[in-house]
Amino acid sequence: MIDVSHPFFDNNLSWLSYNYRLLQEATDETVPVKERLCFLARYTHQIDEFFRVRIPMLTAMREVSGDILEKLNLYPEPLVEHILETVENQLTNFDDLLASQLIPALREAGVHLYFKEPIKPEHREFVRKYFLDKVFRHIQPVFLDGRRNSKLTFFQPNQLYFILRLIRRGESGEIAYAYVNIPVQQVGRFVELPELYGIKYVTFLDKIVRFNLAVLFPGFEVMDCFGISSEQQTELALDDEYPLSLVQRIGRQLEKKNFIQSHQYFCEMGMPLEMREYLSVRLGILMSEFHERGRYLRYQDFESFPTVQKKMEYPPHRPIGHVELIEGDSIFEALNRGDQLLHLPYHSIDPVVRFFNEAAVDPFVREIYVSLYKISANSFLVNSLISAARNGKRVTTFVELNAKLDIQENLQWARKMKEAGVRIIFSLPGLKVHAKIALIKRKGKKGWDRYAYLGTGGFHRLTSREIVDHALLTSQRELTNDLELLFGYLITREEPKKYKYLPFNYLMASQFNMNKKLIELIDREISHCKAGMKGLILIKINQLQDQSLITKLYQAGRVGVEVKIIVGDSCCLIPDLPTISDNITVIRLVDRYIENSRIFYFQNRGKSEVFLSSGDWTYRNFHRRIDVCYPILDDYLRSQLIQVLKNYLADNQKAVRLDTYQNNIKIPENGPKMRAQEANYRLTERIEHRTPTLFAISETPKPELKTNEE
Repeated sequence: MIDVSHPFFDNNLSWLSYNYRLLQEATDETVPVKERLCFLARYTHQIDEFFRVRIPMLTAMREVSGDILEKLNLYPEPLVEHILETVENQLTNFDDLLASQLIPALREAGVHLYFKEPIKPEHREFVRKYFLDKVFRHIQPVFLDGRRNSKLTFFQPNQLYFILRLIRRGESGEIAYAYVNIPVQQVGRFVELPELYGIKYVTFLDKIVRFNLAVLFPGFEVMDCFGISSEQQTELALDDEYPLSLVQRIGRQLEKKNFIQSHQYFCEMGMPLEMREYLSVRLGILMSEFHERGRYLRYQDFESFPTVQKKMEYPPHRPIGHVELIEGDSIFEALNRGDQLLHLPYHSIDPVVRFFNEAAVDPFVREIYVSLYKISANSFLVNSLISAARNGKRVTTFVELNAKLDIQENLQWARKMKEAGVRIIFSLPGLKVHAKIALIKRKGKKGWDRYAYLGTGGFHRLTSREIVDHALLTSQRELTNDLELLFGYLITREEPKKYKYLPFNYLMASQFNMNKKLIELIDREISHCKAGMKGLILIKINQLQDQSLITKLYQAGRVGVEVKIIVGDSCCLIPDLPTISDNITVIRLVDRYIENSRIFYFQNRGKSEVFLSSGDWTYRNFHRRIDVCYPILDDYLRSQLIQVLKNYLADNQKAVRLDTYQNNIKIPENGPKMRAQEANYRLTERIEHRTPTLFAISETPKPELKTNEE
């Protein structure tokens, strides 16, 4: 039953609704079989992340006083019960899907994946030899006898192990427990075996290790063998969700109750109670910290499943060159002629590489400023910054130390940049610089010229061919002046509330003016609608959770503003509630590429405005991070993004509609088939080929999106 006095989906359950959408995509027989396995991998990653982040949070909130929980409209006990039941049902569907659909689909593609059956006699010699030649050197068998309370030093996070119960052969019949690592990082999770009768065979590395346990423990008989893994523990991110005053109260209450955050351990289905009790006593693992999974653990490794047949994957999309940024001697000259927009991954990232490489060697470039949320090991950007510093440029980078699981890698690259002369500024504790921005200052004929990069996704993701993002390259002073103000603030390392005010004219920056400006934009549509004009708001976003913005959207919908929301992930707005949200529709789109871009459209009496953003509408993005939302000022680029949005709205292949109970309802095929990601790739092709009928896409049904650009 929905509480209309608090009309918001619970964020935890919305997360699980998105997870189920991933499972739905894995059932789609039109998707190549390896890609279906990758959706299972994405599901597994999401569900493990959920248990690593959300379950400890809810466990902690069980210890909080009733007045705080009532204020938050949070009831942890029944919520956790509901969550565990939902997850159990999803995992049952997962196991059935894998066993009854995907493994047979692999066989139809000519690939046999060893799953629950024994290894064929024809492969046993190969499996023994492979183990001895490739795997044995990385194995570390360890007896557990005598080890007590070594919980923190035993299971390495995100690694696979076998727990074994052994009996010594001979008269003593002594029982022993041991563990064995499964060296996935060194060897790989999947092993291709010799072909038999025209069929290609693949097996899990786990199965090879299990087959050779007698080699590891001579003189013992294996009575039980079960897989186990653990998730890396993270701090409770209470300040990502609640105001500081409330976080402090919750923290004091947890401290008084000596609350200790739990770990999360995933064990293979069917692990005997006796074995879990032994691990609990010997290693200090609580019984409540065990969570059963299927026959194998860490199915996210399906992303690395070998491609033994081309038909197992999507046909490749060739990266499209950006004509304006490839032609000519200087990328800065191209930007002086006008703004340029990249639609990734459809566009090639070469212009971004050129932007920074050219800045590194251009004698007129004097200063470079970049925010680095995460740094990848193969980052072209880091190499460019090091080169720029060695060429005498003044290079300043803002490096995030709170990014999940990447702190050590960020630190290592930060040291390399510092050694080259790059000025490194680390993030403030509890305040992430999440904005994807860069500013280049170049000496021109009449003073300083400024060039900016503003993206919806991080630099570390630009080399990915799997993520949808947009990136704006601009020299417009309206944007570059505001961006220089923001970088000036970041250099001070002051908290926003102490810095007081930044006079942004065009940028919206969280911590400063973003929340306020977004509300003003929604209010403007409301006032237009009340004056008898049509109002339209279109939001493409990953996560929609902030209750103040959702409440404002409800208000807009009630006065007649049409609100259309495209979410990639979780959504706490409840659509189709009578008198509350019956003028609001929400669709969720899951396809071959991960949707990461954020686009906000406001009709504004036909003088439409379009914004791109690096952040979602969540409490943490508005109050615990520095994110940037920026307008698209160029009419031509704005019309491109409007067409992108139209394609999403018209999708009847991969989009689903969210109903009042968070069900993912398939959109009926009324008219020609329409797949937004494919249409946006073709759109990008037409943009670069200068097709005269750029936006006349005959195969695309046009939704009602009235703008002056049409």
